[in-house]
Amino acid sequence: MIDTVVFDFDGTLADTSELIINSFQTVYKKFLGEEKSVDYIMESFGEPLKVTIEREFPQPFEDVFREYRNYQTGRFNTDVKLFDKAVETLQYIKSKNIKTAVVTSRMRESVVNALKDFNLDKYFDVIIAVNDTVNHKPHPEPLLKAINLLNTTPDKALFVGDSKFDMECANRAGAISVLAGWHAGSDILKKQYDVKYIINNLYEITKLIV
Repeated sequence: MIDTVVFDFDGTLADTSELIINSFQTVYKKFLGEEKSVDYIMESFGEPLKVTIEREFPQPFEDVFREYRNYQTGRFNTDVKLFDKAVETLQYIKSKNIKTAVVTSRMRESVVNALKDFNLDKYFDVIIAVNDTVNHKPHPEPLLKAINLLNTTPDKALFVGDSKFDMECANRAGAISVLAGWHAGSDILKKQYDVKYIINNLYEITKLIV
């Protein structure tokens, strides 16, 4: 019986794709003098920002990160939207006394502020951000930490995400993988990572916990 639902944030609860892509294009252009293809940028979606920046740029992380964050200043509330039925889905889940968590590759301050901005913080019992663990997705540590804090077991937990990092994390933790199927390439991910469920919108999660 499912007693827990764990969500990724970017690309799962909120559509942050355009903001992230534009942020990376800004720093690629400034520090490398070129832009990258959208597909290339999206390959790193779900990966900790520090990992991506340190791999992609010879400049110090702090310099690139500062420019990346400067671009996003003032744009989050206008460029980021919740996916359809996000609030209704969370309301339903909590009405069934299901435990909830967010496990994200964002920094804690960033995800806490984002959840507050969207008035979603009241729906989550636990938040695990990138600076809360030694290892990060696709390593199972972040998901297992959330599951342990919620006093449940992986076989009773759905992990809802949109990236290869999320699906591999779910598999390695022994949780039940649920893929956000509205993104390009979701059918390929489903096969590659033996995803248990694929959903077309967030509210379909309600059918998995009855």
